[in-house]
Amino acid sequence: MKKKILIVSSSLATGGLEKCLINLCDNFDYEKYDVDLYLFNEGRDLLPKLNKNVNLLPDSPFYADVYNRSFGSSVKTLLKKGKYGLTLYRVGRFVRIRLGSKKFTAGDWNNMKKTMLKLDKHYDVAIGFEEGSACYYVADCVSADVKLGWIHTDIKKINNNKKLDESAFEKLDSVITVSQNSLRNLKEVYPAFENKFKCIILPSLLNYDEVNRLAQEPNKMSGDEIKILSVGRLVELKGFHLCVEPCKRLIDEGYKIKWYVAGEGDYRAEIEAEIEKYDLKDHFILLGNCANPYTYMNSADICVQPSSYEGYSVAVFEEKYFKKAVVVTNIPSNFEMITDKKNGVIIERTPDDIYRGVKYFLDDPDARLQMGQAPVNGLSNNRQIIEEIEKCFEK
Repeated sequence: MKKKILIVSSSLATGGLEKCLINLCDNFDYEKYDVDLYLFNEGRDLLPKLNKNVNLLPDSPFYADVYNRSFGSSVKTLLKKGKYGLTLYRVGRFVRIRLGSKKFTAGDWNNMKKTMLKLDKHYDVAIGFEEGSACYYVADCVSADVKLGWIHTDIKKINNNKKLDESAFEKLDSVITVSQNSLRNLKEVYPAFENKFKCIILPSLLNYDEVNRLAQEPNKMSGDEIKILSVGRLVELKGFHLCVEPCKRLIDEGYKIKWYVAGEGDYRAEIEAEIEKYDLKDHFILLGNCANPYTYMNSADICVQPSSYEGYSVAVFEEKYFKKAVVVTNIPSNFEMITDKKNGVIIERTPDDIYRGVKYFLDDPDARLQMGQAPVNGLSNNRQIIEEIEKCFEK
């Protein structure tokens, strides 16, 4: 008989974690597994890419009403649906946030559970594919023989609730991280559970045939300039706002470049203000959400990823797959992939260092080619990764 697997995650919006989920589903053996997927939040940008063998469960009944709507709309909708307890919670949450309290509490989780899907099915394996609520849901709300959690970030860098995490880890059989740095920090913060923690570098699990096909599609890169690319959400931690001034310096020094950013987010206005400040609208180009970033990676000459932290950078891994010269910040997870001046350039997260890193490759085309050809450190193939994951399916 096939094993029944449940995967729980927040959404299929455009992002590294979501792409990892798509790739994981593409690599399951559907002769062995029946896979259900529960997405408790909105965001379905990548849904067309989800493997057709995966059964997508119904949406959460009340999650969006409580968490994704304006206060007035939320209260009105919940009252109309007769959810008076959730209405009181929504009012209290609104007041707490206005008073500056953003900590996710046990009370928050108890109310969030009420907004989510109630499952009466038993699974052989249940996977909370995202730190926080997805792991809590699998731990508290799912009947399964084996329960797994996934941590895609550096646990020290997020505003997590330690008591809720510990309660979930107590009920999970294994907790998987995506980098050795994340594993070290998880063991340091939660030493009582270190025997449950393990590292599987999931971002390197790609559908290579599909990636190669998508890489050949047309894109908006044009002209004979050197093409620089950054990929990710437009948020502070990705650091793209730090790239505009270096772009201006390089252009003023006579370098023919265009800098493209593939992604969307709430830092767009800050970046647009920098672009206007330096009069770079024709040279620093925000592409918005890109369902297919691979065509841009394939066409780029240099890739720059100035993050302040990452669990494991999917963008860097994919850019190296396309044999690109990469400039990355000196965060621990990047050191697992990149050795400075061997397969990329590692910099401090400052405009000056971003400028120096890009200039290094502009001035030395041979280094750009040679380092681009050098793969990431510690590369595993898809079969090896799936075998590691399947070991976690057993008690």
